[in-house]
Amino acid sequence: MTVSSFKSHRTTTNPAVFAHTLQGDGGADQHMFAAPHQTRTFQRRQTLYHGGDPAQSVFRVRDGLVRIARMTPEGRILTVRHVLPGDFFGEEAFMDGTREEIAEALTTAEIDAIDPALIDHADLMTITRSLSQQMQRQMDYGYHLQTGDLRQRVARYLLKLSGTPLSRRDSLNRPIIAATHELIAEGTASTRESVSKIVTELRSEGLIESGYRSITVLDPEELEAVAEGL
Repeated sequence: MTVSSFKSHRTTTNPAVFAHTLQGDGGADQHMFAAPHQTRTFQRRQTLYHGGDPAQSVFRVRDGLVRIARMTPEGRILTVRHVLPGDFFGEEAFMDGTREEIAEALTTAEIDAIDPALIDHADLMTITRSLSQQMQRQMDYGYHLQTGDLRQRVARYLLKLSGTPLSRRDSLNRPIIAATHELIAEGTASTRESVSKIVTELRSEGLIESGYRSITVLDPEELEAVAEGL
């Protein structure tokens, strides 16, 4: 279901001021975001929009994790950006264009849809700061994809995901990441088969434990050493 159907489903329209914190980089930008918005809940792996859809709204993640992905000419999906709670996305709406990417909820997510025409100067500055923070994260992510071998990239990606809403803690406070081998492949510019081989190696070394659609990080320090190529 794409976000173009926001208005055809039950939504919560809230023209009142609501407080939010930009949490993408763990910082706090205590700006009262005043623009009217509609809120919808998306389920895990539900698509918000596809490439080619009209870009009519800017979005903010209230809760959950969203990924922005692109499809290669060969039909492969590649993750290009993660959108965390407090982050804005869908900035193509400022240009009256169409979506160039795919937005997908990786967890159950609450999303605010905002009409760009109703955004004032203060709100625009808040969105600009959010996008700037995301640009820095995206540059770091690009560096992650271009350096090291696949073993390092998988280790880095698991550590990255362990700090997002895609992860929860078990009784021993170890992160359990709700990620398939395919999702990891899409986030490391690899293939599911190659990722499966790396996951098997890391599991045999006692660094992780893999289950059905999940990976538990058992030894984060050693996994960090793998990520650094040590």
